[in-house]
Amino acid sequence: MVWTGPGGRAAALCTAVVLLATLALPAQAAPAPTASVPGLRVPAAPEIPSPEDIAAAKSSESATADQVARIDRLLAEAATALDTGLAASLAANNAYADALVELGIRRQAATVAAAKAAAAEAEQAKARKLIGQLAGDLYRNGGMTPALGSLVSGNGQALQQAATLEAVAAARTRAFQTAENAAAAAQSAKASAAEADHAADDAARTAESRKADAEQANQARHRAVSDAAAQRTVLVDQLATLRNTTVALETARVDALDRERQQAQLAAVTAASAQLPAPQPARSAPPAAAPAPAAPVPPAAGVAPVPDQGLPAPAPAPAPLPAPAPAPAPPPPPVPAPGGSNETAMSVALGKTGAPYFYQYGGTGAYGFDCSGLVQNAFAAAGKSLPRTAAEQFAQAPVHIPLSEARPGDLLVWGSAPGFYHVAIYLGGGRVVQALNVDAGITVTDLASMSGMQLYPVAARY
Repeated sequence: MVWTGPGGRAAALCTAVVLLATLALPAQAAPAPTASVPGLRVPAAPEIPSPEDIAAAKSSESATADQVARIDRLLAEAATALDTGLAASLAANNAYADALVELGIRRQAATVAAAKAAAAEAEQAKARKLIGQLAGDLYRNGGMTPALGSLVSGNGQALQQAATLEAVAAARTRAFQTAENAAAAAQSAKASAAEADHAADDAARTAESRKADAEQANQARHRAVSDAAAQRTVLVDQLATLRNTTVALETARVDALDRERQQAQLAAVTAASAQLPAPQPARSAPPAAAPAPAAPVPPAAGVAPVPDQGLPAPAPAPAPLPAPAPAPAPPPPPVPAPGGSNETAMSVALGKTGAPYFYQYGGTGAYGFDCSGLVQNAFAAAGKSLPRTAAEQFAQAPVHIPLSEARPGDLLVWGSAPGFYHVAIYLGGGRVVQALNVDAGITVTDLASMSGMQLYPVAARY
């Protein structure tokens, strides 16, 4: 990168960071967590001291101290800006992964709707054939079927003949009703299939839009990281000049300041967590009772059942297809087991760090995972069924505890309720295992290094 002056050097970093922080993520096709990162602000554009500023600062001890403090502040602001950029890219990545999950659901619904439409059309074709046969008989025999004509001209008992004629007429009525029902069912099923296809197309377009957002956010983050590294080189060199030390010593000092800042942020979030009421897990409503089947209607008194007199038997009338029902509520989560099973989940997740495993948008295995896909896969190996997305995994956990009381195997999330954009498994000792992003892959990370990215102060326990 070419530096053109102190203002230009700072502007390069801030332009990339502002792009990350103001990245607009469109709403998802179905109810899902929001992908924005509220509450994260980008610091104002810094002015890197010029060589003249450094030379002037060395003229007095107080001026040197002021300039060192200024440079330390600029480095801290740059680190905060990188946290903001990483949070924005994680939110964009999560929005894309959630869009892929939604796309899979919509495509499955479209497949089911198409199968129902095909079955309804097959029933309609059978009913149409039956009506065609009946119409042909009526046309050839002056409005009567051959069986009906033989009854009228016969010499049987009058009451028995009347009952038989009534039964044949009822059968004919049922045949027409069957055809009407089949046509209505086929029309409804085709409309539902078309609607499902439309929803799948919308979900596909949303996924493509989310993909573009994620790529833009990740590219902007790469630029910000590169620019920050260049800015850091300049500032650390200036510190070494001001303090009459070496670049290596100043680098170590700045790294220590970064760690102190991160630990202070984590301590503040942890301390505040004890003051927050833990949210209650979502409770699904019990399913509605199925209607009781209708009792069969007995034949009229004194009328014997009439055997088929040559009239084609009508197909049973299919019930009109209802509008697509919402997805069934997930089963209640299992009661937390003491220790062991969550240790299995942690072990499984840790086993997926490094090759051949990798970060994949919307991935649930066998080798590619996103953040919630890794969590779901790890807990499934431990015999616990978790929902698919980060927000759902937090909301449906049977136990929520303050971050200060988190223990190994708990889930930590980032973002604001209910729209969490990242989830990780707490390992204890201030570390988490997570599928972070395409660059980092599946990795173990110090929790403090992510505490400035809207770490939520409540943990979830399964």
